[in-house]
Amino acid sequence: MKFNFLFLFFLPLTVISQIEGTWHTSFTVMGMSKRMDLNIDISAKDTTGSIKDPDTRSSSKIPLNIIRIINDSLQFEWTAGRLSFKGLYFHGGDSLNGVFQQAGLEWNAHFSREEHALIQLKRPQEPHPPFPYKTEELVIKNGDVVLGATLTLPLTGDHFPIVVLASGSGAQDRNCDIMGHKPFLVIADYLARNGIGCLRFDDRGTGKSTGVFMQSTLEDFASDVRACVHQLKSDQRFATSSIGIVGHSEGGMHALIAAKKNKEVSFIVELASVGTSGLEVFLTQQYEIPLKENGDTSMAVWNRELFRGACKIVRTENNAEIRTRKLNEYLDTQYQTAPEEVRKTQPIMSFKMAVQMLLNSEWFRQFQAYNASGYLKKLSIPILAINGGSDVQVEPEMNNLGFAQGFSKKSRAHSDAVIVPNLNHLMQHCNKCNVTEYGELEETFAPEVLELMVKWLRNLPEN
Repeated sequence: MKFNFLFLFFLPLTVISQIEGTWHTSFTVMGMSKRMDLNIDISAKDTTGSIKDPDTRSSSKIPLNIIRIINDSLQFEWTAGRLSFKGLYFHGGDSLNGVFQQAGLEWNAHFSREEHALIQLKRPQEPHPPFPYKTEELVIKNGDVVLGATLTLPLTGDHFPIVVLASGSGAQDRNCDIMGHKPFLVIADYLARNGIGCLRFDDRGTGKSTGVFMQSTLEDFASDVRACVHQLKSDQRFATSSIGIVGHSEGGMHALIAAKKNKEVSFIVELASVGTSGLEVFLTQQYEIPLKENGDTSMAVWNRELFRGACKIVRTENNAEIRTRKLNEYLDTQYQTAPEEVRKTQPIMSFKMAVQMLLNSEWFRQFQAYNASGYLKKLSIPILAINGGSDVQVEPEMNNLGFAQGFSKKSRAHSDAVIVPNLNHLMQHCNKCNVTEYGELEETFAPEVLELMVKWLRNLPEN
C-alpha cells in the first residue's frame, strides 16, 4: 500500500534514521489510561507506518493512511478512526512530542524509545480493602436473563434499608464504570459504612449478566430492577427492611417504571434523572452538549432540529421498514444543510448509520414516549430527586421542577426535589462542566450528595 509521503530533500539522512523505527507513549483521555506503539518504516520508495495498543489481546497493527515528515516535524493519520497526530522530533532527548486529535478531543503525547507504563488515574474516592462491611455475590434470574450482582451489607443490625442501584444509558457493569470512575462502587461503599445495604448488578450482556443489551427496551431494564427488588424481598434476612431503588439518569426512569408495577418498592432516589419527558430531555441534550463543547450556537441549533425531525418520524411511524426508509430520506436532506464541520469529519453513510442506530429502535421509541408525571402521580412512596446544577445531559431546573410538581399527594409529605450547585451529570464538582471533562476530574461522586442520600434514607417512615 502506498502512503502520502512528503519529504524535503535538504532533510539530513541522520534525521530520517532517528525518526524511523518504533516509538512508545502513554496518555490519559476521557478518563482512560492508554498506551500506544508507533512504528515508522522509511524506504527510498515510500513511507509506511502503523499503531498498536500493546494492552489488547490482539497483536494486529493498524496501518496509518497518511504520514508526513517535514524537517523535524511528524504528522500521521488513521482516517477510519478519525485520529491524527502532529508533533516534533527532539534530537537531544530522542523523543517525539505533540498533540493527538480524535472526534473533537485533543490531548498531548510524548513518544520515546522506551516502553511506558500505564498512567495511574487518580481516583481518591475509590475504596480499597479491607472493608468494614460484608459483600456477597448473587445470581438473580429474570425470565431467560441471569444478572450477576454484588450485595453490600453493614456488619451489624438487621433492620436497615437496602437500595438497588439502577444505571443510566449504555451497557454498564455493576460498578457503573465510566471514564475511569466507578460511582456505584463509591456509593455502595459509603452506604455500607453508614449502615445501609446496597445491591448493584451488571446490565444485560455485561460482566456476568446474560441477555443482549442492544435488543433490550426500557421496560426490559425496568423488569431487571424489579427482579433485584424481588430477590431481596424474598430473602428472610431482610423481612423487616425497606427495599428501594436509587436510579442514575435513565436508571431513574427504570426506577419509576419498576415501582409502578411492584408494591415491594418502598422508596426511590432519582439522581440526575428525568422529571419531564424522555423526548424533552433528549432534544435539550442535542442543544446543550454541543454548545458546551464548542460554543457554536448555530451548530447546537442545527443538531437539535435535526433530531427533532428524526424523533417525529420514529414516534409516528410504527412500521419498521417504512420508518427506516423515511429516516434515510430525511437524513439525506439534512446532511446537505449540515455545518461544514459535520460534512468534513463524518461521511454521509456513517452519519446516517449513527442516527439510525441511536433512534430506530424499540428502546428509543419507549424512551421518547416516557413521561415522568404519569408514574409520579400513581406512586405513594417517598421519592428524593437530586439534580446537578451544571448538568448538560439532564437540564436541572425543568427536570427538578417536574419532580417537585409531580409528587402525588400521598408521597409529597416525605418527598423532596433538590438541585446541588456546580455538579455535572455524574454528580462531580466540575469546572468546564462538559461531557469530556468527566474523565479529567479526580472526584468520582460529590460527598454532599452521598451525605444527603444517607440523611434522607435514615429518616424514611417505617413501613
